Amino acid sequence: MTDTIIAQSTPNGESALALVRINGPLCAKIAEDALALPHPTPRKCYLRDFRSTTSNEILDQVTAVFFAKGKSFTGDETLEITCHGNSLIVERILQDLLARGCRIANPGEFSRRAFMSGNIDLTQAESIAEIISARSDAELKIANSNLRGSLSNTFISLQDSILEVQALLEASLDFPEEEIEEESRKSIIERIDSIVCRMKHFIENSHKKKHLSHALKVLLIGPPNAGKSTLFNTMLGHQRALVSEAPGTTRDYLSQEIQLGDYRIELIDCAGIRTSENKTESLGVTNSIALIEEAVLVLFVIDGTLPYPTDFHEIVCPKLEEVNTIVVENKKDLPKHDDEFSYPEHSELLSICAHEPDDVVTLCKSIETHFAETFPFDPSQDVIVNARHSNLLSKAACSLMSVTNLLNSNEGIEIVLHELNHCRSHIDEIIGTKTNEDVLDLLFNKFCIGK
Repeated sequence: MTDTIIAQSTPNGESALALVRINGPLCAKIAEDALALPHPTPRKCYLRDFRSTTSNEILDQVTAVFFAKGKSFTGDETLEITCHGNSLIVERILQDLLARGCRIANPGEFSRRAFMSGNIDLTQAESIAEIISARSDAELKIANSNLRGSLSNTFISLQDSILEVQALLEASLDFPEEEIEEESRKSIIERIDSIVCRMKHFIENSHKKKHLSHALKVLLIGPPNAGKSTLFNTMLGHQRALVSEAPGTTRDYLSQEIQLGDYRIELIDCAGIRTSENKTESLGVTNSIALIEEAVLVLFVIDGTLPYPTDFHEIVCPKLEEVNTIVVENKKDLPKHDDEFSYPEHSELLSICAHEPDDVVTLCKSIETHFAETFPFDPSQDVIVNARHSNLLSKAACSLMSVTNLLNSNEGIEIVLHELNHCRSHIDEIIGTKTNEDVLDLLFNKFCIGK
């Protein structure tokens, strides 16, 4: 890569400061000509005037930090200039750098250069984009962990396990006239089964990444006048939903995103579930029931002062069997109805008053605990892969299962090893040891310019 690329790495618009990144062989010359820094000490911050190449005019007073080749994020010479955050100043500096022979960087080109130089692997490059786009603490913690190499180490461990199997099989090639002993064959197949189980576990966990990339849907559902809208407003901290004693006030669902601990959730207030002759209300009920399938968690809000509505139970409870549910028994400040009834199985039960902030705090902590158990982000406990990783892991697992079938069929070791190499190539694609230019273009083009 012989050209020098430039980009503004801070958002456009008025701000106190703006950062311009320069990467490539012209960095040292730009430091000397534009900033009067003929031999800058790497990683030292200098206060300098940035002078125009055409008029010698001072464009701005800036700070500059030089990074030597092999000692920067990209592996190339890098110069980072911090100027005042006026878009006019930034534009003038960028135009001046273009006149000095630089070009504007493509999206993700700095990170791509870091990957190509071997400073980061592909999973770490992806984590950089995820850090930038993260909208919850949970996403941020996962991305930071991956940037430090937790995901890379997981895939390298898989590769090592596959290589151990390959070494055992290659050893048998020294004695081609002998078949693999039955005990050795069983041991190898057990190793392969263990690797496949690990891969399947990661594949199953990939849905968690999908959920965390969006707001987690938390559904407030229950019969009319159970206090769903009151609870919705209290959790938001302001009046968002209309509250009325008349049943059926909420005809369509309302939703709003909020931050809850480490998680970003979409709180959804649904229409009260009941049998109604009103077509508009019935449509709202239908829409609310349909949302259950999209929900990560259902808050099943019941009025604790009233008998359990049987029509509601028949309509909703079958839908809740596959969804995590917290039964919220509302209106605990009033006398509780003494009829016995059965709530959905495997659900947590909380008694609250939706008007009481302390009760709602308790409910919110329960929701956080649920998410912490469902979406762990401690790399020592679990690994969460994205859709690209999951797809390649599925292909790798299929190849390993083919290896098992070949071994059981007493196929030649050369054929088995060929399939094993095929499996390893999919893991190589995840880490980036094996590269595909089209895949790299697709991945890095999703990055912002300047990263």
